[in-house]
Amino acid sequence: MVISTAPPEAREIETSAALESRSPKREQRGLPIEISRMMGLQTAYEILGGKKALADALGVCVRSLNHKLNADRGVSNLDLFVTAKTLETRAAKMVQHAAKLRAVLADTQLDSIQS
Repeated sequence: MVISTAPPEAREIETSAALESRSPKREQRGLPIEISRMMGLQTAYEILGGKKALADALGVCVRSLNHKLNADRGVSNLDLFVTAKTLETRAAKMVQHAAKLRAVLADTQLDSIQS
């Protein structure tokens, strides 16, 4: 049995909002654990080419990323923001490269028409 030395006002029943952010695991406190966030990270690492690429972008090790994907830890808004920014950067590089390939293709077709 635990005896509290706090005054009675401090021992009042906590609100449901305060209880929602509690977890037995320190890593989970205050961070949302939602399937859409975890699946978003999973899809992102598949697009980026692996967990290592996404972990590097987030500045964490692969083990920490696995904890986020397995709902052992929450996925913060910053995690989602950095992941989205990384995907946007990768998408821009892909579009630029596709334009270069189309330019080479256009030059090849122009050369074959002139010959």
